[in-house]
Amino acid sequence: MNYKLRLMYDGTHYAGWQRQQNAVTIQGQLEEALLVITREAPAVTGISRTDAGVHAADFTANFHLTAPCDTARLCRGVNALLPRDIRVISCEPCAEEFSARFDAVRKTYLYRMDISPYGNVFFRQYAWHLPYPLNLEKMQQAAAHFLGCHDFSAFMAQGSSAKTFTREITESRLVQNGEILEYYITGNGFLYNMVRIITGTLVAVGKGKLAPEAVPEIILSRDRTRAGMTAPAKGLTLFKAIYNDAEPCDVY
Repeated sequence: MNYKLRLMYDGTHYAGWQRQQNAVTIQGQLEEALLVITREAPAVTGISRTDAGVHAADFTANFHLTAPCDTARLCRGVNALLPRDIRVISCEPCAEEFSARFDAVRKTYLYRMDISPYGNVFFRQYAWHLPYPLNLEKMQQAAAHFLGCHDFSAFMAQGSSAKTFTREITESRLVQNGEILEYYITGNGFLYNMVRIITGTLVAVGKGKLAPEAVPEIILSRDRTRAGMTAPAKGLTLFKAIYNDAEPCDVY
């Protein structure tokens, strides 16, 4: 039987989602807990291979078991074994063919920036501290240029295994909550470090190093060296996933 899990985690002390032989990861911790509770060794598929230090507020995963299980009991048991910075929110049976990774039609990421002059101690592990003035209006203008279908090669780090580079972005906006600046971006897929590089580019605009009008040119250039720096991992959170029908992206 196939089961769908929803979980949240603080990625500060982990080498990302994906199991690694010589590192502590979210997938590794979860699979070890499931082994104890179910007495099986299910391979857990996650919606995304989040990098080291990246967080998740609502992460979807799925796994198969040979026999039915009491999902409420499984949640309690797994949470009792997991570290306190990883929590299972829910578990439910799902269609046998469901894949948390391949059936997601949209993902939303949230990137937090601490724009206080002193650095908020409660966000030191969850936001990029930027203690200098930023032009938020220009950053908003730049963010709008990422909407639509584009080849995002200029916003991809080296080491990607992607074979196609066109993605559709349906949300790209900044929200200021006091001294925390939040960047929300939703798309049908993301390249390696894409959100962090886009964020670094927005910060470059906010600092006056790039004009908002430069963003379309950078996209068309497909040149990574023209985009901004890769923002620190700690500010990034996988915010939510959407599983439903969606219009296809027209590639151009």
